Amino acid sequence: MRILIYTSAFAVCHLALSVASGEPLKNKPFHDKPHSIPGKVEAEHYDRGAAELAYHDKDEKNHGANYRGETQVDIEKRPDASNGHGVGWTHKGEWIVYSVKVKQSGNYTIEIPVASDKKGGTFHLEFNGQDVTGPISVPDTGGWDKLQRINKKDVRLRQGLFQMKMVMDSEGASGSIGDIDYLRFVKVGSDDS
Repeated sequence: MRILIYTSAFAVCHLALSVASGEPLKNKPFHDKPHSIPGKVEAEHYDRGAAELAYHDKDEKNHGANYRGETQVDIEKRPDASNGHGVGWTHKGEWIVYSVKVKQSGNYTIEIPVASDKKGGTFHLEFNGQDVTGPISVPDTGGWDKLQRINKKDVRLRQGLFQMKMVMDSEGASGSIGDIDYLRFVKVGSDDS
């Protein structure tokens, strides 16, 4: 990491923080530190940052609750969600970024409570731009108000800091991908590198 300070004769004009790739850091983790894996990542706890950097949403309106202040991500308040909120009104082409720290390399199962009235669509997870899950399908859970836990098994992760992107791929018969409560990463098997 480098800190670059540009100055004039009397004042600091510009401060830029960059990582090894030389790109400025544009997002900040939701609680000022990356989510830990193994562990749970609440869908509504995506990185703080502007549209097109921390998230991409098809419209400018948050169709749900005012949980995060001004945002285009559709955050819904729901009593059955683990944090009382989740992400809903998801559509093809939308994405959300999370800063994560994988503490142990190896295989993981990802537990994901989802809801959909009719068959939902598909989404996938990328770590630093690489698809690590392939398509994750959202089933018909019997209604938008009925969360059902699905599992994505055999997800191989390596230790380190990553930008995890949840990418909405295709809509189902429901007209949406589905509602998403959280992503819980559970380490399976022995440690390996």
